[in-house]
Amino acid sequence: MLNNSSLTGKNTAIVGVLFLIFIIGTTSASLPDPDGIILLSWDGISKDTLESLLESDSLPHLGSLLKTGSFINISITDHYPDTIAGHAQILTGYSPEQTGVFKSMRYSEIPPGMTIFERIEDELGSDNISTAIIASQERSLGTVKGLPFYHAGKIVDYYYDRNSDAGLLGSVASEAVYYFGSSGRFFIFAHFRDAADAGYAYGAGSSRQMTAIENIDEGSGMILKALQDLGIYDKTAIYVTTDHGFNTGPKDHTGQTALWMITNEPGYIRDGDQKDITPTILKRLGISYGEMTPSYNSTDLIP
Repeated sequence: MLNNSSLTGKNTAIVGVLFLIFIIGTTSASLPDPDGIILLSWDGISKDTLESLLESDSLPHLGSLLKTGSFINISITDHYPDTIAGHAQILTGYSPEQTGVFKSMRYSEIPPGMTIFERIEDELGSDNISTAIIASQERSLGTVKGLPFYHAGKIVDYYYDRNSDAGLLGSVASEAVYYFGSSGRFFIFAHFRDAADAGYAYGAGSSRQMTAIENIDEGSGMILKALQDLGIYDKTAIYVTTDHGFNTGPKDHTGQTALWMITNEPGYIRDGDQKDITPTILKRLGISYGEMTPSYNSTDLIP
């Protein structure tokens, strides 16, 4: 069974969706190997806010993933919930003590070789897979020396890190899909900042933030359309998550550690930690992570 009970049955519409997912997406003994993986970060979106928009059918593209996919509870257990610390963990699988990235005012370069991009390139070979970072925020995910992802920026095949809205970011990311998706295996990470910006400016759950999330869904839809145009949607594993949530009403995210992840793949039944995302992606690419150094204090979520 899928762990869609994570949505807690707050409303009948969500429960109906969960029942449909249970019927269609029963646990599969083994998922087919994907040709590519897309990881999307919808920055700063709380689980209750996301549930409300799913209930109202305001996120058609994200909702399309749930039709045959899974909703997974994700928790932050060992770092401050903000953009820099969250993405360092999502994209390494390590704690702040290992990466040196604690929060927005306390960080360093992630040590060489520790990001998921470096792991993938090292294990599979740069000729066998393409990697890309497409980020809508210069500072948190930028390539400048001294920033956390400086070393990752030196090895990925494409790196975009400009302050961008969801429409521009979706356009850039979809072009990356067209380019890399037509030439072999790929791992593409894309980051949308709009909801976090609206949360800080107007508060979580505000009409401005809801509109921003809907815009992110549209931007993500451009990426899904590119996969469909290439005929590789069914051969691509898609994961959508967030780095941190917001306290509903206030313009802060203190204590927001109960998060979420949605995938187009069925059968995910276990709650996870934010550290589990990197091992999950490595395993979906056929990469064994158990003997890597430093060792992971985490595990994959693969059913």
